[in-house]
Amino acid sequence: MRGKVHSRWRKSLTFALIGCGKAGHSYATIINNHPKTELEAVVDINTDAARAFGASFGCKSYASLDEYLAANSLAECAIVCTFPSDHADIACRLMQRQVNVLCEQPFALDSLSAERMINISRTYGVQLMMGSKFRFVPDIIHARGLIQAGILGHVLEFKGDFRDSTDMRNRWNSQPKLSGGGVLIDKGSAAVDIVRHLFGPIEWIRAEEAQRIQSEDIEDTVRLELRTQSGVMGTIHLSWTLKSTSDDYFRIYGTQGNLCIGWKKSMYRPNGAIDWISFGEGYSTMKALTLQLSNFANCVVEDELPEIDDADELESVRTIETAYQSLQTGQYLNLHPASNTPAAALSERKFSVLSSGKASSTA
Repeated sequence: MRGKVHSRWRKSLTFALIGCGKAGHSYATIINNHPKTELEAVVDINTDAARAFGASFGCKSYASLDEYLAANSLAECAIVCTFPSDHADIACRLMQRQVNVLCEQPFALDSLSAERMINISRTYGVQLMMGSKFRFVPDIIHARGLIQAGILGHVLEFKGDFRDSTDMRNRWNSQPKLSGGGVLIDKGSAAVDIVRHLFGPIEWIRAEEAQRIQSEDIEDTVRLELRTQSGVMGTIHLSWTLKSTSDDYFRIYGTQGNLCIGWKKSMYRPNGAIDWISFGEGYSTMKALTLQLSNFANCVVEDELPEIDDADELESVRTIETAYQSLQTGQYLNLHPASNTPAAALSERKFSVLSSGKASSTA
């Protein structure tokens, strides 16, 4: 992974932060503490929040994107941390003004919007990168290396667990017009990107949900079944209502050993060994976001390759989009219907959706 910002930088890289929520505060803190980046402006429709951020981080504040663009003094880069429903429009408007964009997940609400974002970034020659902090977690980087080195033998199965009790009833996350959906798009976007990062492209997916507890409008507990093009199969549990009893959020099973990636520690054990071998240092949001920001900044300043490319961005959106389609029927769906992979074994199976409500994949 490409880490530190190069010493040849002659001046600070300027940033604008679009969205002054929790994620925005983390990014603002990182930019403010980085020796080669400068937070130049913050934008939020909540005027009080924007002003508070501006005062706290010593930068200009704006009450809307229109107001910021009209000022005609734009930063070189922007981080988009707004409602997901606004991601595509905001990112495109910024890129059309020659601003490089790092956009938080979910990247976009549908694949057409994602394609538009990618096409505009190419047309205007600016950097566009999806925020995907788990790719920058040292334990996941280490785990990927162990898998590729063959330490686990032939990987056959995985299990992801992203269940945590969080009351979303009075937050924007439970408003489909802003969020684009419930826990599936919120937690699932990051989860499926981990799968692609560790095992390659996803080919098949099936989604089903449990009874809706927090709201009739959005799903709050979902189970995904996935199969990659390389034949690895697995399950991902997502919930705002249930809480996991495990300290691991990802478990991997191979023919020569097993591996656990945890919030506090990670470890693997070859077959026949008695003790687990510990590695990594656990999960840290701030550390992962710092490494992500450095990679993005290096891409802008030095033409470094992004850890997350256009294909990753588009496939992240397409996977969740397809999962919402599956949620309606309970069927396995192919992410790329034109594929020559035989569908009979999976498509003949039919499942009932456990919820009485229906999910929506777009706002």
